[in-house]
Amino acid sequence: MVMRRIGLAILVLAALWLSGCAHRSTFTQEKRQSDFQPAEIQELYIYAFLDARREYMGEALFPVLQKTLSARLQAHGVNAHWLWFEDSPVGEHFSASEQGSSEGYGKMIPVPLVLMLNKQQEEKTKASHRLVIFPKTVGLTGIHQAEREYYASLTWTLSRVTASEAPVFKGSSIFYSRPRRATEDLQRDVDSLVDDFINELYADK
Repeated sequence: MVMRRIGLAILVLAALWLSGCAHRSTFTQEKRQSDFQPAEIQELYIYAFLDARREYMGEALFPVLQKTLSARLQAHGVNAHWLWFEDSPVGEHFSASEQGSSEGYGKMIPVPLVLMLNKQQEEKTKASHRLVIFPKTVGLTGIHQAEREYYASLTWTLSRVTASEAPVFKGSSIFYSRPRRATEDLQRDVDSLVDDFINELYADK
């Protein structure tokens, strides 16, 4: 009987541990140019494409992400200017079918076209760099299907606007979302997502 209770307790703790970890984002750095210094970023133009996967991300995510990331950047002396995909001339009328793969589901989003058409607005802000946040793939998790929890593979691509299109810093995150989650849970998860990116970006500071 005692062993049974111990076993049950271990299962409960394991379930809680998995639940907690499921919401922890992870950022993997994939590229950093040797001549890049985060201090060179002053005015940053952010292109956010997460709203192209609105049904997976949840409506509440977008303002929380914008406010949180802008605040973290401001703490490093960076002013952020935002363009969400659906607010762009392309995104307003865009529709694309899902494409399935072994990794999840994706859409063909015309990122270069959005950047090109917004060039004039970007120049008005005197942005020194641009950051593209893109949902590469999305899918339903196996652990929390009953809660309709989704995972998303997000890419972060930072480039200088006055140089070539080659990124100076690039990486990816895995983010777990529940479109109907409580507000405090959402803020916690966004904090984790943003901090993982910022901590890597300013790792040498």
